[in-house]
Amino acid sequence: MSKAFFSPHNKVSKLPHYILYAAIVGHLGFILVSTLNNQSEQLSITQVAVLLAWLVTVTMVAANAYIKNLVFLPVVSLFSALFITLQILIPQSTGIHIDMSFGLIIHIILSLFAFGVLSISFLYALQLGYINYQLKHKQISLANNQLPPLLSVENILTKLMIMGTVLLAITLVSGFIFVPNMLADGYAHKTILSSLGFLVYVLALVLHHFSGLKTRVLVTFNLVGVTLLTLAYFGSRLVREIIL
Repeated sequence: MSKAFFSPHNKVSKLPHYILYAAIVGHLGFILVSTLNNQSEQLSITQVAVLLAWLVTVTMVAANAYIKNLVFLPVVSLFSALFITLQILIPQSTGIHIDMSFGLIIHIILSLFAFGVLSISFLYALQLGYINYQLKHKQISLANNQLPPLLSVENILTKLMIMGTVLLAITLVSGFIFVPNMLADGYAHKTILSSLGFLVYVLALVLHHFSGLKTRVLVTFNLVGVTLLTLAYFGSRLVREIIL
């Protein structure tokens, strides 16, 4: 599929796009069927991951109409397929309760969107690092000039980081409003790790605005931030549902 994206004649093949569109529709159908067949009032970690993967994939495909991100479309598709496979193979156990208050549902939706946007930000940071590496080593021709301009990627990356950080801030505020005790045993690590992730993104944006960060440093900030959020959102549930 990657070879088809980068054709030797500088024309991107349409077939992989059609396959990807069909996969997105099938992915959505899988989500709807699994939700309707869910016997409990909970969403497991794999169900949440599958939903989040679909949101990220759709966003990346939509963004591709404005700026080329062909390098990571196959990667995103692979992770979506992996999460679907995990949901099929791993038994469903405890998860997010569907029967919740309206405020708590809003908090969860905001947290998913914040994590999704910042995950896409991380992918763009990787793409920025890849393009920068290609330019430094004069190997940009390997991709047959299908890569987007460096400044365009950096501009979108900055906007995604700002959007994701704002969503994360709103998520934290809504958590303190709608969650009974954000520092209780079941939520303390989520609150602390999410807050640390928020501070990482704020620091990165401030430093990048006033002094400009090198590409490698910007990628590192995004890696640290998305790792903290992943541990906050899925860490304990991953141990409880899969490892144990």
